[in-house]
Amino acid sequence: MSEPSMVSFSELELGFGYELFLIPDLNNKQQLFDCVLAGCIPEECLMVTAPTSGLFPRVDCGQRVLVRIRLPSGVALFPTTILFISETPTLIVYLDYPRDIKFKRVRAARVFVSLPVLMNSQCDESVFGVAGKIVDVSTSGARIEATEPIGNVGDVIEVKGKFQVGNMVRMLSINCIIRAEKIPKTYGVEFCEQNEEKLLVLLGFIYQSMAFNHAQAVV
Repeated sequence: MSEPSMVSFSELELGFGYELFLIPDLNNKQQLFDCVLAGCIPEECLMVTAPTSGLFPRVDCGQRVLVRIRLPSGVALFPTTILFISETPTLIVYLDYPRDIKFKRVRAARVFVSLPVLMNSQCDESVFGVAGKIVDVSTSGARIEATEPIGNVGDVIEVKGKFQVGNMVRMLSINCIIRAEKIPKTYGVEFCEQNEEKLLVLLGFIYQSMAFNHAQAVV
């Protein structure tokens, strides 16, 4: 994980029904109780309820608790106070609106690959058909070695290559954002593709590569 940063609750972009974990004993952070986000009044309070199991820890009004949230991109943790407990018609626990949320971003596991690609910039028409290869990949992005410069940090590029999953080979064009230029003509990119069919093939390729845990080349 990376070093923790501070975020606002709105930045977590949680939907109602999202699973949270309540820690009622501040001296025992390993004792977690799952609960469900039932509602929110911005800057006022959060509302949580029991999960489908119906189990909820014994807590009291005025008690200080911790809330832990697991997200695909990391883990959030914040202290809060129980403001009110309503038990009819269903259990709703009102928590003070969080303002000090620590967020630790999880770095996605990477696997080495060797995948020839062609790249086009969507920001600079002169960057077209640049050859290169993906040398490592994760579920969130990749490292690409290019034969020529392909753009600047923040530019959107199209990466085209043959992605193989089992016996299936698909030629895909994946949209990416350049997030870093680590050394000249070596780039860190983040996948920003929205097409679900392309994403399914891409993720299949990534998970297959992780399962084999060695470089795979598609030629």
